[in-house]
Amino acid sequence: MLDFNQTPQISPDVFAALPTLDTIVLQIEYRAYWDNQTVEVRLQSSHNVQLDWGKCKLHWELNKTSGIEQIGIIKGNIGDVPVGSARIPMPRVQTAQLIPLTVRLVDEIGYQLGNRSHNLLVLPSHAAQAQYRGGIAVMTKTNHEVAIVRQLNYSVCDSISADTRVVVTDSPDAEILSWVQNGGKMLFVSEGDDSVFWQQGRSSTSEFNWITSTSWLRPDVYPNLKIDNPLNLPFQGVMPQSNIGGLPQEDPTIQNDFLAGRISGWVQRPSIHTVQFGYGDGIIIMTTYAILESLCYGDPDPVGVIMLNDLINYLVSDSCKPNLQFRV
Repeated sequence: MLDFNQTPQISPDVFAALPTLDTIVLQIEYRAYWDNQTVEVRLQSSHNVQLDWGKCKLHWELNKTSGIEQIGIIKGNIGDVPVGSARIPMPRVQTAQLIPLTVRLVDEIGYQLGNRSHNLLVLPSHAAQAQYRGGIAVMTKTNHEVAIVRQLNYSVCDSISADTRVVVTDSPDAEILSWVQNGGKMLFVSEGDDSVFWQQGRSSTSEFNWITSTSWLRPDVYPNLKIDNPLNLPFQGVMPQSNIGGLPQEDPTIQNDFLAGRISGWVQRPSIHTVQFGYGDGIIIMTTYAILESLCYGDPDPVGVIMLNDLINYLVSDSCKPNLQFRV
């Protein structure tokens, strides 16, 4: 199976594991974890033959760690049922690693009845801490993110002051825009329908399904992530719900200002999700990735945390020199 560019697709390499009458299904809530977390993997069985699983065991492997789990006793043709769970500790890593978690169902004589494998993005826990030490103003609609960003060891306040060097916002008002125009730097996380600059919603049903498209990130902008373009399930918690429209995408002089985007469906229509541009004497990075939303529900999503950190680091670096200018 090939795509329109004659590139092999991802799915055929797992076809061999599918045509089995008995199998284990892994239920994993997330696909990205810190290296000091433990994953709770719930196990379901698809049991369709008269086979006693009472003496079967579940073997799992992740990096250099492995374990064996007992499963529930299943007899007869009883369909899909839970058979237990496994608590799997993440390995310690120095850099982001995409590591396969493999699970095998083995009978009492060692015969393998089925197997499953899922890639997990394991991130170093030290990458959650801020590298930038300048003053940051987090000014959002709810202000819930202020405390969360402060826990990442940023010097945070909820308003612009003389010490502010970067503003993180989802709703830039006249005060913020004036501050940027006079030389400030802003990370604009545009998760809603606000059209302060360029933005449009997705126009068709197929475009809402990001997983059928090819999404990409500039690896040099996110050095603390494992970027495996096209993006895969570890990024599911931050995927954008809208595009940045109206950009002169065919102008080669500003294409380096596009930091993330995607190719929509089989028509291969390009769209942009993150762009850098000048605004007066200041600089703005605008993204439609759900970075702030990923910080707000339970434990912050590791991918969202690192995307926030990397974008702030890039915004204040000498590498962020946009050619694209927004006319004030």
